[in-house]
Amino acid sequence: MGRQSLQGVREAGHPVIAASGEMRAELDALKGYLFMHVYRHERVMKVVHAAEMIVHNLFHSYMRTPDNMPDPWCAAANGATDRARAAVVADFVAGMTDRYAVKEHRRLFDATPELR
Repeated sequence: MGRQSLQGVREAGHPVIAASGEMRAELDALKGYLFMHVYRHERVMKVVHAAEMIVHNLFHSYMRTPDNMPDPWCAAANGATDRARAAVVADFVAGMTDRYAVKEHRRLFDATPELR
């Protein structure tokens, strides 16, 4: 490497430090374990699918009936093109906390999955 300085690192054009092959293999094994036993565990995925269903249901409900959203959001969605309405509804749903989304789903639907 040229200069041994921060500027030299910036100008190197390639990584100047990396994990060894052995460390990379250990990290890959750890990531594989975590994905299988933690991130993608059956219980975790059950909650993920339930949350996805809530978001899906809310989005489609608000698309059909924007009057179910608070006034400023309703006003922005009513009379808009389908694409513009979808953007308004998506922004509204995306800004919800988990607790508010579940509360809204309970208000609008007969059954709401538990996120536990």
